Amino acid sequence: MQTDRATSVENGTGRVENRECPNGFLATGGAGLKRTGSSTHSGRTAKVEAVSKIIIKAEYTTTAVRPDQFPENDWPEVAFVGRSNVGKSSLINALLNRKKLARTSQHPGKTRTINFFNVEDRLYFVDLPGYGYAKVSKTESQKWGEMVEGYLQNRPPLKHIFLLMDIRHEPSAGDMQIYEWCKYYNLPFTIIATKSDKIKKSQMQKHLAVIRKALDAKTPPLPFSSESWEGREALWELIESQI
Repeated sequence: MQTDRATSVENGTGRVENRECPNGFLATGGAGLKRTGSSTHSGRTAKVEAVSKIIIKAEYTTTAVRPDQFPENDWPEVAFVGRSNVGKSSLINALLNRKKLARTSQHPGKTRTINFFNVEDRLYFVDLPGYGYAKVSKTESQKWGEMVEGYLQNRPPLKHIFLLMDIRHEPSAGDMQIYEWCKYYNLPFTIIATKSDKIKKSQMQKHLAVIRKALDAKTPPLPFSSESWEGREALWELIESQI
């Protein structure tokens, strides 16, 4: 597993003596063509043009709630996790150049399973349930948390975790907990700042700095927009380097 991309990849620090483990963080609630995307805010239209990665095959594979339901082959996996309504499904669809492969929902907290997507018969994208949705019962939230923690800690094919956070807001309690949890268990991860098209370009670095400071992160988040595709090629480059 490559970890030399210091500008965008962070690794946890492993177990530290006399440091309390952030136990149960989730259980506590916690195609070769050019595409031009556009977004408008505050009267300004931003256009991003990038040569896209060709994705020939991308399809839903399976849904799981237990390890015995996970795919049995040894393809590498990259996982996407974040607060409910952070734009996780939209990010996956943008990366794969598909409109509705990963289902987006107007009802946060609806995804309650681990969903696997086959990418080019050589890689799985893993869509993990969102956390932090207030209308979910404590019992159900704990059940989801245990399921996700079990996957992240005990899944050998897992190569990298992408922690999604909304660029418009400071990290939530759940965001802080999963960040510390991944660091504690020395899991390889990268912070992705979603919905970058929702803020002015002139405010981009300020918002990234707010997230970095709140987390005391070594590296800044990678901005990403599912609308304009900003960050898509950089994220694909990172994925390829980790598998």
